Amino acid sequence: MSLMEDLRVRIGLESDDTSRDAEIEVVKGTSFALMGNYCDRTFPLGIDVVEQFTHKVGLALALKRYPVDTVTSILDQDDKEFTDYHIEPDTGIVHLDFRCAFHQVFVTFTGGYDEDELPADLLMAFYAVFDQEWAIYEGGAVSSSGEISSISVVDVGTIRYDTNAADTSGEGDYLPDRAKSLLMSYMRQKC
Repeated sequence: MSLMEDLRVRIGLESDDTSRDAEIEVVKGTSFALMGNYCDRTFPLGIDVVEQFTHKVGLALALKRYPVDTVTSILDQDDKEFTDYHIEPDTGIVHLDFRCAFHQVFVTFTGGYDEDELPADLLMAFYAVFDQEWAIYEGGAVSSSGEISSISVVDVGTIRYDTNAADTSGEGDYLPDRAKSLLMSYMRQKC
């Protein structure tokens, strides 16, 4: 079953009922964006995407979208191509075989996860975020701890509750705790 078919079933539709696909796509995109923001990376597969590095000095470049399938090109601001490099596909780190000092470097590559082939733990984190965001999309409000933070009644108003959440770090407060735990191993590698 594809991720889209699974999400349809998850919200109470039949797997082949496409009537709410546009809404599901919005919430799916939001869920991946929230996960990416928390991990400082991009999860969905991108084909021939270009990542730009400005004022880069050093021996390595850390791509935000990985695992990396292929690198098509690495160019500087003058379109000079670099061929002396090697890649750690699972971390998105491109090791240059020379020390660079450039105004701009452009890496064109294919990387990220096909949404129908997500690792099991990443898929579980996605479901936790998707379920939360779907509840919000449908008109409810859910805090990151899973507690009810407000109740809205049509033609009456909204009652808000102070949840006094223990996590005040500001880091990922928008994600369910389960998702944060599962995403720890997916935090972006930096050089």
